[in-house]
Amino acid sequence: QPLLHRAMRRRIAFFVSAAALAAGLCALAAQAQTARPRPAGAFRALLVGVDEYQHVTPLKGSVADIIDLEASLRKIGARDIKTMINASVTRGSLLVEFENMVTRSEPGDTVFLSISGHGAQEPERVKGSAPDGMDTVFLMPGFDPKSREGYGEKIVDKEFNHFIKRIEDKGARVVFIADTCSGGGLARDVDPRGAEMSYRAVKYTPIEDELKTVSTRADAFLSPTDFKTSTFLAAVDRQSKAPEIRVPGVGFRGALSYAVARGIEGAADLNGDGQITTAELFEYSRRVTYQLSDQRQLIVTAAAQATDPEADVIVRFDRGISVIPADPGKPGQAPSAAPPAAKPPANAPAQTPVARPVTPPLAPGAAGPVRVASLDGQGNRFTGLSVLTPYEVVAPGANPDVLWDPATREVLAGGDVIARNVDRNDLPGVIERTAAVRLLKLRAARTPQSIRVIPDDKLHHKGARVEIEVGGLAGKSLVLFNIAGDGTVQMIYPIGSDAPIRSDAIYRLQLLVREPLGADQIVAVTASRRLAELETAIRQLDRRRNPMKISELISQYAAADVLVGAAGLFTGP
Repeated sequence: QPLLHRAMRRRIAFFVSAAALAAGLCALAAQAQTARPRPAGAFRALLVGVDEYQHVTPLKGSVADIIDLEASLRKIGARDIKTMINASVTRGSLLVEFENMVTRSEPGDTVFLSISGHGAQEPERVKGSAPDGMDTVFLMPGFDPKSREGYGEKIVDKEFNHFIKRIEDKGARVVFIADTCSGGGLARDVDPRGAEMSYRAVKYTPIEDELKTVSTRADAFLSPTDFKTSTFLAAVDRQSKAPEIRVPGVGFRGALSYAVARGIEGAADLNGDGQITTAELFEYSRRVTYQLSDQRQLIVTAAAQATDPEADVIVRFDRGISVIPADPGKPGQAPSAAPPAAKPPANAPAQTPVARPVTPPLAPGAAGPVRVASLDGQGNRFTGLSVLTPYEVVAPGANPDVLWDPATREVLAGGDVIARNVDRNDLPGVIERTAAVRLLKLRAARTPQSIRVIPDDKLHHKGARVEIEVGGLAGKSLVLFNIAGDGTVQMIYPIGSDAPIRSDAIYRLQLLVREPLGADQIVAVTASRRLAELETAIRQLDRRRNPMKISELISQYAAADVLVGAAGLFTGP
């Protein structure tokens, strides 16, 4: 029987997240003006990641964020990169590196500043400088909330303002990525039976310190119009928590950092024109973070005040390769390093942009085996299951992908109850569903389709009405289906007289929550042409427990214009 009842559809204006720099680092409102050409310059970066805190809860994925982002920046040509992780990060060493980056920055440069780790809030140091009276701080590994000396191991948000403004004064721009948080709320509570989720925020009782900030009173009161060229992305707003999530096949990460790394490598080139604009990076990062975090995160962004985000190019991919001349002293050999590339004349024609490449299919084992556990520790409960995907039995505390509670017959994943009334015989469908959803998320991270749950991402109770909104559809085909918590597939769109090619930009579907309750994964697949074969195949799977077949089908559609979006609808009694 159907899992979700379709009631009505209507067109609305597409939701765009309000641009406001989260975590108290800045609050900017993008004001689009006529785009002005930017002089060519170098990519530079200062990347900071901390997992190993001495006096507060350690993290799992901040260092991996930074290592990944460094690799992505090198792929787009960045050479001047300073990476600081764990013990190398102190207040003194970080201030020195900020000063060095200001010194090296030149007109036309793009400087990536990225911080991954714990954030917190403290009473503002300059009265009236923060709307809520609180400064946001980024914590160093040696930060100690109970020691006067260790309490000073932090950077205050106004100090970031100070250095960003100085870099702008040199004629460079900043792309600031804040994968940290200081708030305390979540879209959904985490079930206490699941593995403990780590968040990038620390709460403590402030004590008096002797910290002398490098920022001035003027820095503390910087208004949106004072930042002319810089771009900001933050994991969450001031009132929310940023969880560390497990990216399938990758490990624990900050969802925003993972999204930005994939985006600047090329995935954020949403229109395939060979360049990534500010608007594209924002939209791509928003989609991927939202989907990978199971809707626990909605990033906030702020564009450069003096530029048009739709036209402001952050990364451009040009056709061709650079030839390294042979070293005259060593015939037949190339020098160890390529000479600096000559800047083209001001009147030189633009190079032909490279179209976004076709996305290769994902192998079934790309995300690794599904890790399963029984809450009572009896791993033999999974012995002899007939499952179509590899799985591995682990202890309940070993961060399993699937945690089964045989006493309540509930299955948990990522802190959510995804299926209820599950017996041992039902476990194969749940495990296969988990594998399928992981592959769908990886596919969505490559070419994400916009999709979201309305009115919010909380737990929705039986009888409630919710809506699924899919955007960017004008002139495109839409295939929409559901994978229930027990692995049952349900076709949602198109059915009956539904038009496979949408003429409007937004599709909004109202749904009625009813049993079976748990987690429904709503998946949207879009393309510039009708995906008739996919429609037929999913109709044949309708109301059957064969989720792995779904991921196999979608992996066949690797064309550059095929987008995949996945949003979880979490339901309960």
